[in-house]
Amino acid sequence: MSGVFRRLFRGGSKSKPDPPSFATPAARQGNWYAPKEGDESRFLGQDGTCALHLIPYRDGKGEDVLRLCEDATGLLLSPNDPRLPRIGILVSQLRGEAYRPDSGTAGNFAPGSPVKLVPEPENPADDSAVAVYDKTGRYHCGYLNKARARSYLKRVREGENLTAISVRGTGAGTACPQIAILATDPELLARLLGPRPEGAATPAHLRQ
Repeated sequence: MSGVFRRLFRGGSKSKPDPPSFATPAARQGNWYAPKEGDESRFLGQDGTCALHLIPYRDGKGEDVLRLCEDATGLLLSPNDPRLPRIGILVSQLRGEAYRPDSGTAGNFAPGSPVKLVPEPENPADDSAVAVYDKTGRYHCGYLNKARARSYLKRVREGENLTAISVRGTGAGTACPQIAILATDPELLARLLGPRPEGAATPAHLRQ
């Protein structure tokens, strides 16, 4: 875990989380997302540990995804919240899926499924390209966007061990037009995927 993680996010459960169970929003009104301004200390609990968790969410198109949610407020975090890369959480909508529809369908990219990130320094189009494969390494579904690829490579060069999961996609055998991944330190990922603490605020989109 990097120095910033050791300062911000200590601890973390390593237990395997239960499969996500997706719920339909109770009502589509109000602001469900945390404001993007402010610093990353917002994401710390009173004990100094990460106060975010990944929760199942069904978006407006009916797709089942995982979204980061604040424990204290129940507000969701936008995948492109600028504070996330600063605390080491990389969320990337993939590019190039349209050129690999068979791989997207054949591989398991259901939310919560592990994926493999493979740098391609010899890629003639972009020597900072990072390819995304399913857990088996057989199905190449696309690439990290450029900004996230560069952040990922920088952290790997600095000696960090990162792991990644799908947060948007489908299981094997189902057409998968859109895939997004989240990559971070394994210890923090375990915490993000673990159960929300007792007393955590109800996610804003599920409130009556």
